[in-house]
Amino acid sequence: MKLAKDGLSDGATAQDAEGVEVARQVIPSPDAVTATSIPADLSTAALRRCTALATRARADLLTPGRQDAAAQLAALLEEMGSWKASHPLDPDPTMVVLAAAALQDLADRLPVPAPAGLEVRIELVLAVLHAVMERGRVAAPA
Repeated sequence: MKLAKDGLSDGATAQDAEGVEVARQVIPSPDAVTATSIPADLSTAALRRCTALATRARADLLTPGRQDAAAQLAALLEEMGSWKASHPLDPDPTMVVLAAAALQDLADRLPVPAPAGLEVRIELVLAVLHAVMERGRVAAPA
């Protein structure tokens, strides 16, 4: 085989003895494959934190002027809202269900208007968590 310019990317392509171009096989790097993947330990930790913050935010709603947990939860939900159902790799199914249940419980009790734009963020993350449950066949309506 000999190399020749491919003309498209100024790179080289391989040609066999008859001059027929042989297609290059591009193998994605491990970083490219996992760029959107979230390891189980990180996704489970985020779900655990989400559950705790949602529970605290619900308690904070009972005290006027306390919104520390709601602000922290909003920041976490902003990040989790960018997840796709395929991003978390084998998260703890119990934590997926608990996080979804805590968020649903909080959503049911949010005042109008919701602090820190929580209503929209909760809906987005609940959709992701429901998709994760369905993907993982977690049988629990949350």
